[in-house]
Amino acid sequence: MNETTRTYDVVVIGAGPAGENVAERARAAGLSTVIVERELLGGECSFWACDPSKALLRPVVARADARRVPGLRQAVGPLDVEAVLAHRDKMSSYWKDEDQVDWLDSVSVDLIRGHGRLTGPRRVAVQTSEGDTVRLTARHAVAISTGTSAALPPIPGLDTVRPWTSREATSADRVPGRLAVVGGGVVAVEMATVWQALGSQVTMLVLEDGLLQRMEPFAGELVTDGLREAGVDIRFETSVTSLAREDGEVRITLADGGELAADEILLATGRAPRTADVGLETVGLTPGDWLTVNDTFQVTDVADGWLYAVGDVNRRALMTHQGKYQARIAGAVIGAR
Repeated sequence: MNETTRTYDVVVIGAGPAGENVAERARAAGLSTVIVERELLGGECSFWACDPSKALLRPVVARADARRVPGLRQAVGPLDVEAVLAHRDKMSSYWKDEDQVDWLDSVSVDLIRGHGRLTGPRRVAVQTSEGDTVRLTARHAVAISTGTSAALPPIPGLDTVRPWTSREATSADRVPGRLAVVGGGVVAVEMATVWQALGSQVTMLVLEDGLLQRMEPFAGELVTDGLREAGVDIRFETSVTSLAREDGEVRITLADGGELAADEILLATGRAPRTADVGLETVGLTPGDWLTVNDTFQVTDVADGWLYAVGDVNRRALMTHQGKYQARIAGAVIGAR
């Protein structure tokens, strides 16, 4: 195991769309910049969210539209599952990030693959994938763009069932015969739509009294009608009290005393910030918390304005394009300091 030290003007932790844009803007301003990533460059959107989910949804929606066209519906048959999944794989770049690496090279941003953690003001330690340690010092700024991960509810037996999260739901290579979906938000709705169309019998277990509660009521009502028409069993005001996997299937116990069996269970119950293990405690912040920022995306509880939080991790808007917008602002501010 080796240990090295490097100094840059800007250090970015997290190479999703927000982190990439911060790094590119800082470099364009003439600042030496390094980005640290422990998984795939491109982040959740490219590999486990936007790109694969929309690749899966497109043929489903196209077939549904075709079936509504007089003179065409009779010619529309079932989906070719193998072809749909192969297209999804292609759109997700087969879970390889060489193109993203080439792009970073083209904008002259350095890359370190590994887990980055703050070790104090303007300091980051990276445990590389080879087991080495790289200690980084930032002259001007550190930006945290580590995004979010699935928030799993504390259901007894959860650790025994190997549940799907959004990652497994968008990257699965087989169609489960029966899929239970816990949740009623965007991820739950999209994945219920996809897997029902690909051949699963989907049951949605929704705690609220409707789908898509953050949107206008008519949107949830229309989606409910469409899913039920497609064959999805939607149960509102339903909660799960325990889980177990027996003989290969998931046994689900409901609060009303009912039971349900499924081959897989997807927990689409919200998102949590990926801040539990990025060294927040070394700069006076609480690990696992969302990061509060001002309108230039500086973390408000850290003195001297050197720490930025861009993208989902600040909870302002958990959307890729909003993260990119934030990143362009933060990058310009960092470049002007």
